[in-house]
Amino acid sequence: MKVTVSVKKLQEVMDLMRWFVSRHATLPILENIYIKGGIDTIVFRATDMEKYIEIELPAQIDDEWALTINAKTFGDIIRTIDDDDLTMIIQESDHQMIIQSSSDEFKIKGISASEYVATPQVQSDESIQIDTAGFVRGIDKVWYAVTEKNFSPVLTGIFIRIKEVEGNNHLVFVGTDSFRLAEYRVPYSGDMAEISLIVPKTHIWDIKKVAEYAASKWAETLTSRYANNMAEFSFAIDKMKVMCSTLLIQWSFPDYEQESIMPTQYNAHVLVDASQLEKAIKKIEILTRDLNNYIKVNGEWDKVMLTSGDTDMGHADTSTSALIEWDDFSYGVNGKYITDFLRNASSDEIIMRVIDGEKPIIFKDKEDDNFTYVVRPLVK
Repeated sequence: MKVTVSVKKLQEVMDLMRWFVSRHATLPILENIYIKGGIDTIVFRATDMEKYIEIELPAQIDDEWALTINAKTFGDIIRTIDDDDLTMIIQESDHQMIIQSSSDEFKIKGISASEYVATPQVQSDESIQIDTAGFVRGIDKVWYAVTEKNFSPVLTGIFIRIKEVEGNNHLVFVGTDSFRLAEYRVPYSGDMAEISLIVPKTHIWDIKKVAEYAASKWAETLTSRYANNMAEFSFAIDKMKVMCSTLLIQWSFPDYEQESIMPTQYNAHVLVDASQLEKAIKKIEILTRDLNNYIKVNGEWDKVMLTSGDTDMGHADTSTSALIEWDDFSYGVNGKYITDFLRNASSDEIIMRVIDGEKPIIFKDKEDDNFTYVVRPLVK
């Protein structure tokens, strides 16, 4: 049983599959990818038991077969092939694959396909169409605010829902570690749907890699199907079908839109240059790296002043110009929380909205009202 496949296409397949192969497998089979030949398709699968990917390519195959092969070994071999195409010969009887090009031949041992994990299906007819580029952007804007380990599982995932904002529907992405929260809204043109997904941070980054590939191939939308415990994202381009899925965190996400968490009223409105503020924070953090990057931020008239206070290493003060409306302000904060936001903001200027030194501070991207970031102040 044999099949001839494009080397470039195989390389693309393996670039996607590697994000889903188990990185610390206790079972050797989870280090493998599943390959199945049908009448006119070849199917690739990979999983770590919590997230899954399946890729289907058109192919001319003389018979049906299936085998699992070590993902790293197979990928390393594919990258050494210089030809445009290669031939895979499957020997199911002894679980081996022969890979041939014009100048190479590799014979690699596999494991019976019967031992591989079945890919679970999303048991739901609920689905939405998602803008691919917006999906990638939404994850990028909030991913860093989520922790991978927390006493509360809900804080280890990104919350995704559809919400109406000022008469328009948006796909909303939210991430929080309880000390700061990032929300990003992507305009959504589909029908309003009851969707409430919490995708583990460790999974959504790998799914984002698949979405980035889709965007690079001009796949403008992803189809997402979802149920209580699983979500699936799929697209098709150039007769290639890609589907990835993930288990969800089955928990209720906190009501973060309360005034006590995401204030809408404030006493000071600050417009400041993003790069200058980041530079000022980096100066202060030289002395506060071992103190949770603590900095004191004060605003008066036309400038924002930052200080380290007295530390074991010394004392530092710096300032940057700003446009401040209404009251002066003062608060303590982890400087890294602010620089995380600045690196993900799109415009040259950012907005700070401050109530007092004990209430959450709101950060906004001046040129993108869809991006909101909240930081709890530190009391020292």
